[in-house]
Amino acid sequence: MPLYAFKCSGCNHSFDEFLTLANRENPIKSPCPNCKKKKVKKDWQASTPSLAMDTTLNPQKVVGSQFKEVIDRIKTSGQVPKRFHSKLDASANLNAGRVVR
Repeated sequence: MPLYAFKCSGCNHSFDEFLTLANRENPIKSPCPNCKKKKVKKDWQASTPSLAMDTTLNPQKVVGSQFKEVIDRIKTSGQVPKRFHSKLDASANLNAGRVVR
């Protein structure tokens, strides 16, 4: 579930809530949990942890240690032109956007 940030324009109280897509507007329709006024708005400037990037993420973490084997199968399938094989090889060595040598 996504984390949504809200702020009351009456008392400047900020709060976050994990909400389903269908319920994301509920806090706007409800009174502020702090001052009880109906002045809650979405806080678009708040930084939410759900938008943070994992800088330790690499292909091995995503699909396990078989990522290079998957890339090799893609290359040998005949579906990808040979001119793109070097890019596939480079993607197998990515670590947080940096090429690992």
